[in-house]
Amino acid sequence: MSKYGDLVRQIIHSIEHEDYLPGEALPSLRQLKLRHCISLNTVRRAYYELERLGYIEAQPRKGYVVASGAASQIDQLSAPLAAAFIHPSLYDTRALTHAFVGAMRNYQQALIEPALAGMPALRRQIARIAAAEGWDIHADQVLVTCGGMEALSLAIAVVTLGVASPQIAVLLPAFPGLLGALAEQGVRRFPLTLNQHGQIENLPALEQALAGGEIQALALMSTYGHPHGRCLSSATRHCVLDLSARYDIPIIEDDAYRLLGFDDTVPLPLKAEDQNGRVLLCGTFSKSLAPGYRVGWLLPGRYAESARRLKLAQTLASPLPNQMALAEMLSANRYRSGLARLRAQLALRVRSLETALVRTLDGVQFTPAEGGYFVWLTQLPVDTEQLAAAAQQHAILIAPGTLCQPDAHGRHCLRLNASYFDPNSQQAALDWLGAALEPVVRASKNGPLRSRYD
Repeated sequence: MSKYGDLVRQIIHSIEHEDYLPGEALPSLRQLKLRHCISLNTVRRAYYELERLGYIEAQPRKGYVVASGAASQIDQLSAPLAAAFIHPSLYDTRALTHAFVGAMRNYQQALIEPALAGMPALRRQIARIAAAEGWDIHADQVLVTCGGMEALSLAIAVVTLGVASPQIAVLLPAFPGLLGALAEQGVRRFPLTLNQHGQIENLPALEQALAGGEIQALALMSTYGHPHGRCLSSATRHCVLDLSARYDIPIIEDDAYRLLGFDDTVPLPLKAEDQNGRVLLCGTFSKSLAPGYRVGWLLPGRYAESARRLKLAQTLASPLPNQMALAEMLSANRYRSGLARLRAQLALRVRSLETALVRTLDGVQFTPAEGGYFVWLTQLPVDTEQLAAAAQQHAILIAPGTLCQPDAHGRHCLRLNASYFDPNSQQAALDWLGAALEPVVRASKNGPLRSRYD
């Protein structure tokens, strides 16, 4: 390829991989001339070609910048419903920003106080929030972590420490991060599922495995579980706690979504009923109050000493400025109004997506969510991994159910992020899904299933 053509290709490659974002200035003509040892005319010709193709544009006093229409494929998606996180526009970060600025005035003083287990002021606030909800923990029981994922990772590590071939029973569908952490640590999954009445389906097999010492822990979300947004029934909660007590087995409880319910009631975690330190509660502020701050916590119960040693060995301590900002905001109760608005917005968007799905997709099956921001579709008559791949060709991102339930059942489920749903601009995406499913639904009524997505 010519020097001119090679330069054009390199710059397009950089733009498409987001090395340069729309509006950002590109290297000057002279810089590129020196960097690539080519003539100024060659560089100028390459920039003219990029401008003709719509990748860059000339601006006074700035030179050439990336054109606004050259955004990445993800930015151009008409329906990014596979996203894992809440849409950033739904957060009101003003209280957190104000708290951060105020907290930094005491940064030098905070450096003096040892905080390997977490900033004492933040740990006290976590304990006070629990007390206000009606359950008791103490500040010295809290281990602050680098987000909820480190809390989960530590919990898995301490309950399987020293076990040659560890296995943890996981309630499916489950948070993909939990499944990934188990795989990363070489821990086998013992799958648990609930029937239509909310009862554990394979309870006899589970009890047999527990009695034989084959399982080191139970892992689950008790409130607003990912991806279905439902809470465990009272009977199932009692069943899980009874199993834990009878077989002296720990429970890893992921508490990431408990503050995102659609009403004013905040359910208590299983940890609130834990009398013997068997429940390891993994919490995070990332979903509710401080997106991107990566501040979580672990209540490790009887595994406190092992968890602290592992935390010290892996990450030493969590970033102090973020902890300071959260402690400041929590102590002043500045988070409540923003959290209430976030819950209201999530409820509105989830209900909007659920309504649109019922109207658009023939025979769609789901149980209305009670909290969180996902809609979980089940028993779809297609392989959703193939459906998701085909949808991406139409700028529609959807998450196949195998992300949360890696089995045959999961291949017929979909996870949709309702926080990104806009009925005005994304109804066309649902219409495409409806059209893709229609021949399959019709075939399922008349004979063997056949699928086409175009």
